[in-house]
Amino acid sequence: MGSLFYLIGQGFKNIWHNRVMGIATFCVLMVSLLLVGVSSLFVMNIEILLGSIENKNELVLFLKDSVTEEMLPDAQKQISALPNIAHVKYYPKEEALENYIAQMKEYEEVFDSIREDNPLPNAFNISIADTSKMTDTVKALNAFDFTEKVKAPTEFAQILTRLRKVVFITSIALLTALIIVSLIMISNSTRASVYARRREINIMKYVGATNSFIRMPFFFEGLFTGFVSGVGAYAVTYYGYTTLMDIITNNIAFWETIGVSEPLPFSQIKYTMLAIYLCIGAVIGALGSVISTTKHLQV
Repeated sequence: MGSLFYLIGQGFKNIWHNRVMGIATFCVLMVSLLLVGVSSLFVMNIEILLGSIENKNELVLFLKDSVTEEMLPDAQKQISALPNIAHVKYYPKEEALENYIAQMKEYEEVFDSIREDNPLPNAFNISIADTSKMTDTVKALNAFDFTEKVKAPTEFAQILTRLRKVVFITSIALLTALIIVSLIMISNSTRASVYARRREINIMKYVGATNSFIRMPFFFEGLFTGFVSGVGAYAVTYYGYTTLMDIITNNIAFWETIGVSEPLPFSQIKYTMLAIYLCIGAVIGALGSVISTTKHLQV
């Protein structure tokens, strides 16, 4: 236990003695974590935006005139039994006419003239669970005997499905590239720090110190630097994201107009983001330091 505290103390001493390189490593690691963190937040918000648009998709099944009120419960039951059906609501033609009148009040007299002989069909408003399966769902709905016509935004659903795939593939490629670039930047920064102390490492090696004994101070130095970098990246992310969200979410009318959910609140992910930043920063910092010492231990 005494040796462990000694090696931890040596790690902190190394940080102070090599504070210039330590600050450089801290900055590189913090920026790398920020790139990954901000990209992740962007992708999560894009997913929320697409999900809220997807929830707005509804199908309308128009019923044949021969369908009586007694047949409606069975028809609704058959629709609900289909896969990919989230919600079914009966939409009588009287309600449809009232909605038309409310939307086009200037033609109220025209609509009043057809109240007694309403030509609009009865219908079901149907919400689906997965827009990527909309085409199959429409085919199944059209197969019912009571179906006159199904109105569905199939083209929009196809565009949305393709857009989601593009966002998913792009986000995976972007995050992978950022992580690789981050590792290269951190490795180079750490290697420079270790290279500056190569004589110190060689002397320790010649006097009989084991490889593990030499690596441990570098390990704790990298661990601590990575941990502090994670704290710094979290603080910048928290301030930047919450400030930006305050500006955006204050304009409630904008979100109501486009009919989508508000962005992801930082309060929902703050502990997860902090844990990820600290863990990734500490692990990469420690591994980078240990790996970079390997070359100079070959004496």
